Amino acid sequence: MANKDKDKIEDLLDESDYEYEKKIYDEQKQREQELADKKQAAIAERKQREKQAKLERDKQLARERIELMKQKNSQEENAAETQTEETAEEVGEIAVKRSLKKRIESFIYLNKWWLILAGFALFIGGFIIIRQLQIKKADLTVMLIADNDLQFHQNELQSFFEEYVDDVDGNGYVHVDVVIMPLDPTSGSQDQKDYNSKFLANLYSTDSMLVITDSNTQEDYLEIMDRELPSKFKGNKYVDENGFSLNMELIAEKLNCKDMPNDVHISIRQPVATVEDSYETAKKNYDKQLGYLTKMINDLTEKAEKAGDKGLTTEPKKKAADAVEDSSK
Repeated sequence: MANKDKDKIEDLLDESDYEYEKKIYDEQKQREQELADKKQAAIAERKQREKQAKLERDKQLARERIELMKQKNSQEENAAETQTEETAEEVGEIAVKRSLKKRIESFIYLNKWWLILAGFALFIGGFIIIRQLQIKKADLTVMLIADNDLQFHQNELQSFFEEYVDDVDGNGYVHVDVVIMPLDPTSGSQDQKDYNSKFLANLYSTDSMLVITDSNTQEDYLEIMDRELPSKFKGNKYVDENGFSLNMELIAEKLNCKDMPNDVHISIRQPVATVEDSYETAKKNYDKQLGYLTKMINDLTEKAEKAGDKGLTTEPKKKAADAVEDSSK
């Protein structure tokens, strides 16, 4: 019977455990009560400080108003002494001018800190606006995912593309932004993971349709490029399914890249709907950037043929996976 229907906590624990648990519970409740009391005391103290500060501000404003009234009365008394020598019209004009001046001085004095903050905010806002206007906006963005020495010639690449691009935003100059993110499919470094993520993020939009690739570019990425360019440039030996080949001596000289390999291409993405853009937007961007690429292809092909350009002799560097495969043969 002693073990039947134990409904109370003290019936579930032996006496020593119950006392120990109860002690811990009581201490916890006491700490919570102390914290609550401290919080209430802090709130009350803060409210008292705020109340006292408000009283002090009110007193200060009252003193300033009294002082201003004294100054005003003093000036009015001085004005009254000289009114006998002035006409009524002159006295009225002087009173209006003095009143306006005093109102302005009083406003500035009572709101000086707000005026200072407003002036500072205007200064910062103006600086930000001017800075934004000075930043060059790109008329074209090109992605470089080829992993070779071209990644160290960003400025030359930008100038190279700017010869064939229009002033889209009408700001008086052409600016091309070449985004450097060389991809090495054989590397698992953090840099490569970051580059890969950056490239995939750029694919969400169709603003950047032109991509600089090479023979080490992953096949999955080449598949999203327009593989039908040879049909658009029939008979041009510099155009293949990977895009426009930069295998020209004159291009290496333009880019100041002596060790430029002979496998570099300018590819263009197929126009497809993405997360951010519709097919119509993608097609519009494709047509515009294909126009730039066409101007480049026609111009450089003509120059290479006239100069008897023999092409580049630097072979692409083999990646680790390729080197292992070759050694096993």
